[in-house]
Amino acid sequence: KQWYQRRVRVSETKFLGVIIDRNLNWKPHLSYLTTKLKCEVGKLCRMRRFIPKELYNDLYHTLFESHLTYGISVWGALSNNRLDPIFKIQKKCVRILFGDQEAYSNKFKTCVRARPVELQKLGSEFYAREQSKPLFNELSLLTVHNLYKYHCLLEMFKIIKLHTPISLFELFKKSARRDSYFITPQPTSLFVYQACSLWNQCLNQSSKVDFSSSITVLKSRLKTMLVICQKAGRPDEWCESNFCKSNCSL
Repeated sequence: KQWYQRRVRVSETKFLGVIIDRNLNWKPHLSYLTTKLKCEVGKLCRMRRFIPKELYNDLYHTLFESHLTYGISVWGALSNNRLDPIFKIQKKCVRILFGDQEAYSNKFKTCVRARPVELQKLGSEFYAREQSKPLFNELSLLTVHNLYKYHCLLEMFKIIKLHTPISLFELFKKSARRDSYFITPQPTSLFVYQACSLWNQCLNQSSKVDFSSSITVLKSRLKTMLVICQKAGRPDEWCESNFCKSNCSL
C-alpha cells in the first residue's frame, strides 16, 4: 500500500472558511459569500417580527456582519465595482432591520378608504427604495468598503504592536526617515501592501495615534474616522468619497 497520495491540481480550495482560487481574484469566494449573506438576510427578515427592536442592532452584528467581515482583510482589497453585489445585500439587510416598515407597508394598501384615490396609481415613487445612507450614518454602521479598512488597519496595528505572528511582523518595514510610517512594497492586492498604504495615507502631522496607543484607542479612532468619511457628500446619496482612502485621517 502506497503511503503517499497523488497530487492533483485544483482551480480552487477552501481553507479556514475562505475559498482561495488559482488566480487570487476571489470570484469563487465572493459567489459563496453572496449566497451566504442572502440566506442570513432571509433569516433576519423572518425572525424580526418576533424580536424586540432593541435587539436588531445585535442581530445585525451577530448574524450578518460576522459573516461579512470574516477574512475580509484577505479578500476585501477589491474595486468598488467588484464589491457592489455585496454592498447591495448589505443595504437590503439594513433596510429590512432599520428601515421605515410602516411606510413600506402603506405602499401595499389597496383599499380606497385606506389610501387617497390619486395615490392608487403606481408611479416611480412607489418603486423607489428607501435611502440607506441615512440609516448607516444614524446607527454608525460601516459599509463593506470601510469594514475592510477598519479590519485591515486594526490587524496590522496588532501585528506591529504585539510582534505576533512573527512571520507577518517581519514583512513590515518601517521608514527610517518618518516615524510610524512604513515602506510600501510593490503594489498588489495583498494584505501587507494594502495595510501599509492605508496606514500611511491615514496618518498626518496632527495625528495622535501611534504604536504606543492602546488597541481600544485605535478602534475608537478608526470607527470615528470612517463614520465621518461615510457622511461626506449629500446626506441621502452615496458617493465615491464615502469609500475613498484619501479622505481618511486618524
